[in-house]
Amino acid sequence: MGKKRRGSNASVSVVTVTYRTGIILSDCLAALLDHGEIVEIIVVDNGNPPDTTDLLDRLAEANPTVRLIRPGRNIGFAAGCNSGAAKATGRYLAFVNPDLIVPPGSFDRILAAFAGNGNAWLCGGRLLNMDGSEQRGGRREVLTPWRAFVELTRLDRLAPAHPHFRRLHLMDGRPPHEVTAVPIISGAFMVMPRSRFTALGGMDEHMFLHMEDVDLCLRVLLQGGTVLYCGDTPVYHQRGTSTVTRGFVEWHKTRSTIHYFFKHFRAAYPGWSLYLISGLLLLRWGLVTAAAVPSDLAGLMRRARAAKAR
Repeated sequence: MGKKRRGSNASVSVVTVTYRTGIILSDCLAALLDHGEIVEIIVVDNGNPPDTTDLLDRLAEANPTVRLIRPGRNIGFAAGCNSGAAKATGRYLAFVNPDLIVPPGSFDRILAAFAGNGNAWLCGGRLLNMDGSEQRGGRREVLTPWRAFVELTRLDRLAPAHPHFRRLHLMDGRPPHEVTAVPIISGAFMVMPRSRFTALGGMDEHMFLHMEDVDLCLRVLLQGGTVLYCGDTPVYHQRGTSTVTRGFVEWHKTRSTIHYFFKHFRAAYPGWSLYLISGLLLLRWGLVTAAAVPSDLAGLMRRARAAKAR
C-alpha cells in the first residue's frame, strides 16, 4: 500500500505513460508505491493488452495513490506526459518509464540535489541496465545537425579526440557517482518542479515518441536553467519490454528528430544542410525498418496467436 506520504514540500507526482507495456510494469509500480515522497502515481494508459489493463484497475482500486487516465487511443508519449502533468498536484513532477525500477531513497537524493543547486530545473538519475552496467542515453551532449551527421557517418573515427567530432553519448570512462551538470539526460527518469514544467509549456506534442526529452533539456538550457545528472541515484531500465514493432518506434524517432532540428536550428544552419540530414535520417529509418521486418512479423504473429487463445 506504500509508505505514509510526507508534507507538500517534498511531494512528488509520478507520471507514467504506458502503451503495450510488458509485465515489468507491475514491478515498476510496486517499487514506486514504496516511496514516501510520492503523493500520487498517475498512469496514462495509451492502450494496453487486457492483462495489463486488469492489473492497472486492481492497483488503482487497492491504492488511492494510483490514478488512471485513459485517453481512449495512443496519443503519444509527450502528450501522455502533458496529460498526466495537467492532473498532478505535487510540487515536483517525476516522469518514469513503465519499464524502470526506482530503488528506495532515490527521490530523497534527487530532492537533495534540487535543494543544493538553486538553478537546477531538471534532474535525472544514473541510468543503468538491469545488470548494473551504464545504459546509453543517460547523459548526452546537445544533439545538433552536425553531431547527428558525425554519428550517422562515424566521422569521429578520423580524429576521435577532436572537439568537432565529439560523440553524442558521454560514456567515456566510469560514470560519475556524484551530482554533476550535463547538457541532456534521459526521459526514462526525469524530475522537475511542476512550476518550471508549466512555465516551459510542457513537452512538445509534435514529438509523438522520442526526442521530447532532448527538446525539454535544450529548452531548459536556453532559459538559463541547469540540468543535473545525479550519479548518486542509480535507476534500472529494462528496455524493449513493449510489444510495438521496431519500424513503428524508428519512424516516430525519425519524425521527431527532424522536427527538433527544424525547430531549434533553422536559424543556425543553411536549409540545404537540414534537408540533407533529414534525408540521411530517413535513409537510416528505411534500412533499420527493413532489417527488422522478420522479427516484427514474428512478434505480430505471436500476439495474434495469443489473442486467439484467450
